[in-house]
Amino acid sequence: MKIGLYGMPTAGKTHILDRIDFLDVVEGSKMLRKIWPDFDSRDETGKNLARKELADMLKDKESFIMDGHYAFGDEIAFTESDGELYDIILYLYVSPDVIVKRMQESEKNRKYLNYDIENWQKTEMEQLRAYCHSHKKDFYILDNPPENLFDDVTEALDFIRDVISGFSCLSFAKSCVVKILDLCKSDTVVLMDGDKTLTMEDSSHAVFGYKTSIFDGNFYTGYQSWKQSREFANYQFDDLERLPVGINKHVLDCVTPDTYVLTSGHERIWSFISKQLRIPFFCGKQMASETKLYVTMLLQEAGKHVVAYGDGMNDYYMLKQANEGYLVRKADGTISRSLIGKDMEGLIIV
Repeated sequence: MKIGLYGMPTAGKTHILDRIDFLDVVEGSKMLRKIWPDFDSRDETGKNLARKELADMLKDKESFIMDGHYAFGDEIAFTESDGELYDIILYLYVSPDVIVKRMQESEKNRKYLNYDIENWQKTEMEQLRAYCHSHKKDFYILDNPPENLFDDVTEALDFIRDVISGFSCLSFAKSCVVKILDLCKSDTVVLMDGDKTLTMEDSSHAVFGYKTSIFDGNFYTGYQSWKQSREFANYQFDDLERLPVGINKHVLDCVTPDTYVLTSGHERIWSFISKQLRIPFFCGKQMASETKLYVTMLLQEAGKHVVAYGDGMNDYYMLKQANEGYLVRKADGTISRSLIGKDMEGLIIV
């Protein structure tokens, strides 16, 4: 397994890599300068050629984690060879305010302060995520709200260990699709988000008062769903005897015999809701926005017409990919704040 760890200059990639003793660590920046001592004096074409050569050299290496940079200001450092090299891409997110402060204190990186750091970082995440989507690769943003920096990298290291052990949103999506294709009887498959789409409220909050800051960054990758599953483990609740939340009747009316719920909600709660509504569901710590996207893509590749319903950022890529994507408004008629600034073209708002 080949893992790329990306992030802004001063984000702290080395802080994480220095603590990895369970996987071979390749320090890409140092290796480039060791093999090509003139690397820093090369023009961008020459630098990208060196990066490509390094990626080609590492293709036969079985497993490792290596640091990388998508861009340096306006100059894109990420090459197609980099993308082909990695099985999984991680992005280390640190608050732009923290990045700026660190750059101010770093003579080496002070030159980057001429750029809009927030926009630079946002562009990197969006472009790497889009690359992984189009090439069906796992992509995870590592963040740590509300601090938005990593003094303690224990949780990030635990996640990387789980990734090495098989945690994969893409693999989980494939397993869901195998089951869906075995169950479905028609050419049209309806995919529905659970909480706040099929239900009126968040079921975990309704049942055991769940609140979290995990999704404050609005990333909704598998890292955030993985962290949520760890938080869920700290809560206990009695067996349910009745539906704990209201059901969105307008969405329920759209249920067909080939409707399947994809939810990042609590499995015990959704097992109960699923039985009550007689709608099959899929959930788990790997159920994230990428999972829903890949389920949609794989069903389409199998010849299915996909209709999707969702309410927020965790459903966004699924809705955009679906043949028909329905964005469900909140009870007050507004759209989820998680979608502010997102391209809504092609989505049907209901």
